Amino acid sequence: MDFSLLDPVIKPILIYLGALGVVRLVGKRALGEISLFDLVIMAMIGDVITVVGLEQEVSVWRGLFFLGVLGGMEIILSLLVFRYQGWAKVFEGSPSLLIRNGLISRKSLRQENISVEDLRQELRNHGIEDISRVERAYLESSGRFSVILNPSDPEKRGDPRIEEILMELRALKEMLKNKE
Repeated sequence: MDFSLLDPVIKPILIYLGALGVVRLVGKRALGEISLFDLVIMAMIGDVITVVGLEQEVSVWRGLFFLGVLGGMEIILSLLVFRYQGWAKVFEGSPSLLIRNGLISRKSLRQENISVEDLRQELRNHGIEDISRVERAYLESSGRFSVILNPSDPEKRGDPRIEEILMELRALKEMLKNKE
């Protein structure tokens, strides 16, 4: 029986299953906030899928082998990054401090190619209109912004009524204790 007619159907299914297996193997980290290395691995997985799916000369087994090598690289480098902080800086980068004590670091903005307006937009996305409320703001190595509010910021301290409620509860507790 000639299976060459089924090859265009079987080949993509096997490569899809192989790629799915590699992505599951490398874990959720590669699907969440991805590092530059994770992005490169995912792009290479896409490339392997494309080449194996379109090229008749490249066998499914060779494609699955390459997917396994990429998955192995991801796991090994993830372990290195987890165990040794120096490797983390090499493969994942480090955060850039953009705001300190309400003051914008124009040098950091220049290094990261971020305009002041882009920074203000990110702060608005975090619900912050006034930069003076920000103790520190970072551009994380994943490309996301992190904002730490000033401890003296009234909105960080929470609802002032909570303190009132706690005082009333203490008074009620004292009243109940006195009745016993």
